[in-house]
Amino acid sequence: MSELTTSEQQLRLALSMSSIGVIHIDYATQLASADEHAAKLFDLPYGEKISRDDVHSKFHPDDRAEIEACLADSMDPKGVGEFSMEHRIIHRSGEVRWLSIRKRIVFEETGGERKPVSSLLAAVDITPQKNAEEVLKRSQETFESLVQNSPFGIYVVDSNLKMRYVSNGTKEVFRQFQPIEGYDFKTIMHTLWRSDFAAEIVEHFQHTLKTGERYQAPGFVEHRNDTSEIEAYEWEIERTTLPDGSHGVVCYFYDATEHEQIAESIRRREQYFREMTDAAPAMLWVTDVNHACTFLSRGWQDYTGQSQMDGLGTGWLDMVHPDDREETREIIMSSLNSRRPFEHDYRLRTSKGTYRWAIDAGRPKFDAKGNFEGYIGSVIDVHDRHVAEESLRQRAADIEASESRLRLAAETTGFGTYDIHETDALSVWSDELFRILGLPPEGNPSADRYLSLIHPKDREAFQEVLDQSMAADGPEKHSIEFRIVRPDGETRWLIDTGRTFREGNADNRRVIRRVGTVQDITDRKLFEQSLQQAKQSAEMANRSRGEFLANMSHEIRTPMSAILGHADILIDHLKDPDNLLVVETIRRNGNFLLTIINDILDLSKIDAGKMELQEQPIRPDSIVGDVRSLMDVRAAEKDLPLKITFAGPIPETIRTDAIRLRQILLNLVGNAIKFTNDGEVHLHVRYDERSSLLYFDIIDTGVGIPKEKLDSLFEPFTQLDNTSTRSYGGTGLGLTICRRLSHALGGQIDVSSQPGRGSRFTLSLKVKAADKLIQPNLNTQPEKKAPKSDIRLTANVLVVDDRRDIRYLAQHFIEKAGSTVYTATNGKEAIDFIESKESPPVDLIVMDMQMPVMDGYEATAELRRRDCKLPIIALTANAMKSDREECLAAGCTDYTTKPLDQQKLIQMISRLTS
Repeated sequence: MSELTTSEQQLRLALSMSSIGVIHIDYATQLASADEHAAKLFDLPYGEKISRDDVHSKFHPDDRAEIEACLADSMDPKGVGEFSMEHRIIHRSGEVRWLSIRKRIVFEETGGERKPVSSLLAAVDITPQKNAEEVLKRSQETFESLVQNSPFGIYVVDSNLKMRYVSNGTKEVFRQFQPIEGYDFKTIMHTLWRSDFAAEIVEHFQHTLKTGERYQAPGFVEHRNDTSEIEAYEWEIERTTLPDGSHGVVCYFYDATEHEQIAESIRRREQYFREMTDAAPAMLWVTDVNHACTFLSRGWQDYTGQSQMDGLGTGWLDMVHPDDREETREIIMSSLNSRRPFEHDYRLRTSKGTYRWAIDAGRPKFDAKGNFEGYIGSVIDVHDRHVAEESLRQRAADIEASESRLRLAAETTGFGTYDIHETDALSVWSDELFRILGLPPEGNPSADRYLSLIHPKDREAFQEVLDQSMAADGPEKHSIEFRIVRPDGETRWLIDTGRTFREGNADNRRVIRRVGTVQDITDRKLFEQSLQQAKQSAEMANRSRGEFLANMSHEIRTPMSAILGHADILIDHLKDPDNLLVVETIRRNGNFLLTIINDILDLSKIDAGKMELQEQPIRPDSIVGDVRSLMDVRAAEKDLPLKITFAGPIPETIRTDAIRLRQILLNLVGNAIKFTNDGEVHLHVRYDERSSLLYFDIIDTGVGIPKEKLDSLFEPFTQLDNTSTRSYGGTGLGLTICRRLSHALGGQIDVSSQPGRGSRFTLSLKVKAADKLIQPNLNTQPEKKAPKSDIRLTANVLVVDDRRDIRYLAQHFIEKAGSTVYTATNGKEAIDFIESKESPPVDLIVMDMQMPVMDGYEATAELRRRDCKLPIIALTANAMKSDREECLAAGCTDYTTKPLDQQKLIQMISRLTS
């Protein structure tokens, strides 16, 4: 017996030292006893008998049915008499714990029948393991949700390069692959991109999957195989561990196609903003996300005498009165950090050295996606008002308590106040609030009455702010701008700023009181609308500039057409060398004027986003050969060697606009020759295969450029030497056009220079990865068409132009080629001539588009309405992008510009009448 006692003691000792708790249940008495550890696990009394039902009451309601089913099975005399399971129990404190239990039933056989007499239950607390499993499950669900619901480009491939998780942003890009989950990544890449580029992407994914090395790809611009569109992306990948423990690769990508256009748009809007704010009566300011001032309007400098540059960052604080400076810093910075609107008064030093009170008001600004961008605000002189307010506050301090003083100050400054006690439904409105709302002051304050006045379009937003402020865990303060419609029908803008007071903790927390102010801000809103109108006016002015340039082109090209055309006629009639030299001088200077006009129009087209690019495959060495052949003569005139070199092989072809690329290189090489008197000019071409960049270096040993002039070098109408004695001519537009053309071609121009030692201009172009590299050959030139022999015409032509000299010039060219010419001075005469039965037959019409009485557009349209089938050649001095389309839309057959090109005109007439 002592041995049994000793064994029992040893067993109890072992159990007490483990984490296992044991409960013994006697079915005869329906009583249970728990050891010390089991008592703690089940939250039962230790050392006393307890009811079996008390043990069962600890079972979690959601697990009770399953437990009772297991108990019933184990009590079956024919069963195994034991079971194991995991279930939850609930302590008296409400805490839920997970237990792993094993229960064995003891049977006795009485009268040939087995009956359960007792049971032994062993339990272990597995709550930490269960919590860990739940955290892991939620982590996996969160991971999948973050990837799949992201609007950005995120996707994950598994170790077999199959698409595993895909964000909504990725589905939009890969929308033709449905369903995309499980799709082969290699197939997707080879469907979207050319084979070598797709293979390179797949290789990077495989390398990252194998080594774990993160890879950030350089930005690229590629044609998509499936859509033939050009798209630009920036992307990076890294290895990740998937929920099943295997490795995968996650890719983040960003569509950068419109980045440059957006940047340019932002620069233009910033310029418009500066012009409008400089004209505004208030002092306007803007900060960045770090609360550093990045912009001050001109009004700040005029008022304080501090330069706009010195006021940036936190320099503006130097103008605040020393006694107000620290408080102003704390109040404004506190508001900025919490991203809420603010208004604060302080004394500001004027340009005369005196101090005046000003009110500084700001509000946060967010982009379309809700991202914080900084603050925008204004400073207004309120000295006279502030002095008056201070006087009122001083008088009120002698006769009223603190609450009365506050109410009087609020009313004086145009603030209405409210104080709402939610616990006893007591509401107090100031008289000023009744006045702002347009209500009689004897009315009863009511939330419903307030809400009924809010403009229908603002009611939902106001209700949302109100609901948030009334929530137990809502914000402490609120501020919202909205409109109301007063009972008399007038619409006013208000700002409601208030604070909510709560009591209690956690689930018992509740709102007890709301206080706030309401201010009429209609005047401020009207001012903001005036700024918007000013912006629209600036945009209209920009459109007017394009119309002005078109008119300028017409007014200059038309007389230049006559000058150059008549000069061509004179050459055919003159033999004396001196006379020929005079005519050649007229032609040369006339063509120089046309170059200036074309430069101005090119700049206008680029600024307006109307520059047309004709991309096609070209040989870079052929373009360089063209430049050499055109520039050799100019270099020889100054006795300068023009060197052309290549640093190794270059792409056989690139896809770009050959005319614009040639224009850039001719301008840069021409400038180098122009500003170099001794030494040489060197054009060096190199190709970086890793970055797919093609470089053109134009190096000279000329006069060089001072460092302080480099920043303004590419500004339009800028000359380094603007004196009346300058040595070099030009409009100052060439480099401006070159840089903007380079941007349009997807490239960049950089410059470095030293005065007296020369300059280096570098044009870099991002080209599609070359399929083939070759050794350059400057002797390879495009096949040139053999010049056509003199064309003879037999057609009858009607020339319509209001300018006699243009009619004469066109008539001379056409009759010289063999045709008969009839003339008219406006569109109405042309219609009458064509419709008259007495007029000779006409085979073709040359129609000027800008004429008095009836212009060419109207005349052409009218002829087409009258079923006139004759070919009509539009003649116009305009050279903007839409001119050809406008002429063809009016019914013209073809289009040519002034000054008249004799050969082009004759060829066009021959083609249309043959």
